[in-house]
Amino acid sequence: MPKIVPKESPRFSLQLYPWQQADWQQLLQYSNTEKLPHALLITGNKGLAKFEFAMLWAGTLLCETAAKTQWLDSTTIPCGHCAACELFVANTHPDFMLIQPEEEGKAIKVAQIRELVAFVSLTQSRSNRRVIVISPAESMNMNAANSLLKTLEEPPVNTVIILVSSRPHSLPATIRSRCQLFPVSTADSATLQSWLTQIGQYSQDEVDLAVSVTENSPLNAQFYLESSILSLSEALLNDWLLLASGKAKPTAIAEKWLKQPENVPIRLVYTWLVDMIRYHSLNCSSERRLDDNVSRLFYYSSNSALQKLAISIPVKRLFVIYDKVIEILRLGHTSLNKQLQLESLLIQWSLIAQRK
Repeated sequence: MPKIVPKESPRFSLQLYPWQQADWQQLLQYSNTEKLPHALLITGNKGLAKFEFAMLWAGTLLCETAAKTQWLDSTTIPCGHCAACELFVANTHPDFMLIQPEEEGKAIKVAQIRELVAFVSLTQSRSNRRVIVISPAESMNMNAANSLLKTLEEPPVNTVIILVSSRPHSLPATIRSRCQLFPVSTADSATLQSWLTQIGQYSQDEVDLAVSVTENSPLNAQFYLESSILSLSEALLNDWLLLASGKAKPTAIAEKWLKQPENVPIRLVYTWLVDMIRYHSLNCSSERRLDDNVSRLFYYSSNSALQKLAISIPVKRLFVIYDKVIEILRLGHTSLNKQLQLESLLIQWSLIAQRK
């Protein structure tokens, strides 16, 4: 079975993504109207390039070329060649601080926030402002969040703190209330498909599947495409069908699926179930036609195994599994035992699919 290996995200890019243009113009208005917030909380779903967006904004605030421009327009981004930009890209700008977990998946510790507090007490050494990016902000432990609170309550002059979060409601209300909320725009399907087609030589089937599984999440869709999501989906679908026929053990399949990151198997199962329910409904209707809503079904398998399976299982049973998948996705950010949840889902699917 193909295995998706996470790739390292670019730390800094001098380009805006297509779905960020309107958001970028709104950010620039803060500078043009001299109403720059001291703390900005950038929020949105995973995979929308929020971190890259925050870094681009931080670079613009420090760029010496941009600082000389009286009016910033939608084309304004860091010039990339002034001394400030070179220092920023090298992560050596004396007026910039990036705070992230020391290890992936770990918490931002109070000691890191104390370094931030000491940093903002210093006099700017190069630019006329100091910029800090905290990402992901929800990874701050309680002591770290409490330590940051005082700085947000009494913001230093000419200091901008940019927090990035996919789960802002996990942050203490006291933190959220002291930040200017900035929800980023999502990517519509047409924009996302056009962008994915431009960045790689992918088939339309691959692009459609990546967009569907990630629910219009651009960077996740790109990640899946680069990791051969179509081949992976075929392997996982085969497991799904084997379970339905009683030819595989749920615990063994769960062990294989847990090696895939970012809920890829669960996202695929969700998409299969949606297509099965739609296909079941259309097949049982008087019109007996297919449309774009179920066309993805044929990307997963060259034969009609999944289609026949959809018809053989009463739609009420499909909704039982669908509800279980939704619950797992909803609890995805909790400390819930993922292996037990996945095993439970696959056991339930195996029993429902084989029940006559």
